[in-house]
Amino acid sequence: MNKVRILITSVGSLVGQNILDALEYYAFLRRDKVTVIGTNSLYENANNFRCDVCYLVPNTSSDSFSSIMTEIIKKEEPDLILSGRDEDTEAMWTLMEARPDLKGKLPYGNLNTILYALDKWQTWKFTKKHKLPFAETIRADQANNPGKMKDFVKNVKFPLIAKPVRGFASKGVFYIRSWKDVETAADFDNYIFQEYLGDPANLKNYFNKMDSLTPLFAHTPNISHFSCHTIISPTGEISPVFISKNEHDSGVTTGFRKIQNSELENLTLNYARAIFAEGGAGPLTVQFRQNREGLWKAQEINLRTNGNTFPRLMFGQDDLGLIMKYFLPEYDFPVYSPKEDMTDDLVCKTLFCNRIDIDSIIGLKENQKWQQNK
Repeated sequence: MNKVRILITSVGSLVGQNILDALEYYAFLRRDKVTVIGTNSLYENANNFRCDVCYLVPNTSSDSFSSIMTEIIKKEEPDLILSGRDEDTEAMWTLMEARPDLKGKLPYGNLNTILYALDKWQTWKFTKKHKLPFAETIRADQANNPGKMKDFVKNVKFPLIAKPVRGFASKGVFYIRSWKDVETAADFDNYIFQEYLGDPANLKNYFNKMDSLTPLFAHTPNISHFSCHTIISPTGEISPVFISKNEHDSGVTTGFRKIQNSELENLTLNYARAIFAEGGAGPLTVQFRQNREGLWKAQEINLRTNGNTFPRLMFGQDDLGLIMKYFLPEYDFPVYSPKEDMTDDLVCKTLFCNRIDIDSIIGLKENQKWQQNK
């Protein structure tokens, strides 16, 4: 069998690490079945040197990004392109759409559905269109309309969540606890206000601490969400829904447990069918929490491989294998299927250290490219 050539953009990201870990998993080793081409804007990153070849590239927002990536794709001719960051997904889709002569398949549907995940206002409009449960949302500039904003707060109540329309990794996300906070956040550029999903009573002590001394590392207690993941094939087949409960500490997922919940499974299938109806395909993750009335609502959707790709594999959901099966069936790539049920197990996330020799790091920095010695 010919090796599958996989290009991973931003391979130094958590997502890139998860993809590599899934290929190198000792219980189902498939690293020898692929050639990994990585790109990254940072040369001092261990994931760069886990690739067969890695290119140092400018940031996605750079004017030269598209032309440099075009030359890399021409040279390396990948079969599959996986994005390591949200920004890469839109940039690579736009590039590949403009250059149909380039080899490489993106398992991400179309630009409209990609934006449903990248743009939180588009997410809200998509869920309203398809009558899908989602945290109530309003644009922050609506705070200039007292009537609309008062109706919104009356409906969902404080605290609210303020988020940038284009954001990631909880950066720039704030609790909104008062009308004074509303006025402050209303001046932020391109923000939304969103219903807080959860029991506000659990936040009381945390808010009291934040009103006095500000901690070096903020940690909201009792925070977890349910992450529901599936893969949508180009023909509309939907893989079994994998549901995990993700526990957080200081913004980092520390505990990851597989659960069964038929209500969340059905809600996720509704999301998947709606995405496919709009021309979407590929990975879909929907994050759910219960609101203060106990109703399940989504707070975010994601349409690419993500930072839980590897722990899901350990529980039996093989994102990479399913993507290959649906998008590159000619390769007959092996799909992991565990021999035992692991629903009662817990995956604890930790840090795995890699030692890289300085010559390799300098070589990538100076030559803009590094390659494995065969």
